[in-house]
Amino acid sequence: MTTPSSFAAPGGKPPTATPPETVTEFVVEQLRDRIVLGQIQPGQKLSVYSLAEEFGVSRVPLREAVRQLEAECLVDNLPRRGTVVRPLNIADITDAYQIFERIEVIAAQRAATGGDASIAKEMRYWLDTMSALTEQGVPEASEQMLHAHRAFHFAMFRGGGEGVLQRHLRMLWNTCERYVIKSHTPERRVAAAREHDEIARQIEARDPDAVAEALAVHIHASMAATMASLRAMGIAESATPS
Repeated sequence: MTTPSSFAAPGGKPPTATPPETVTEFVVEQLRDRIVLGQIQPGQKLSVYSLAEEFGVSRVPLREAVRQLEAECLVDNLPRRGTVVRPLNIADITDAYQIFERIEVIAAQRAATGGDASIAKEMRYWLDTMSALTEQGVPEASEQMLHAHRAFHFAMFRGGGEGVLQRHLRMLWNTCERYVIKSHTPERRVAAAREHDEIARQIEARDPDAVAEALAVHIHASMAATMASLRAMGIAESATPS
């Protein structure tokens, strides 16, 4: 599996990535990336037998991984159908964004006011990595860009401290990214890069009010682009979770 630490960016060595500690975590990461990137499509069934054979694992960790992905609203277990990738719907992403908007700011402001200078440095590293990948022509819906984007935000989440806040932020980010990654036009990609830079800059400046404002701009712009993308795909405003 490719990990964020394998990507080179200007200005030094990458931060140390934490490898999966268990077989279940490895399987979760593999399946989550495929779902977020659209390599496994909404409504597609997950075959426990074939996936266990592909990953070289027993069905026990695979079932545990599926339960975790179900908790993240990435898959559903349906009667007579088994495990399928959860369909895209506006109710899910609206709820996710509304929660995310309220709690991500807590981590961002703590990152700005806390004493851990490595958070801002790590965010800047991954921001430079995303810029380098863009210059190399790496598409948005790629493992490289997904991992760098995730690492940028997860570095900020560390500012919230270990425990409930960070765990929920990570889960919500993966839920949202499945939608966000489908909404990136060239114009949105440029705007998102500016927004990321402003968030990192205000954390570097240790300004909690300014980082909250920068984060709000980013979340609102991301949500607007996501909703436009869903409408373009014919997913109605009235859609509700299955």
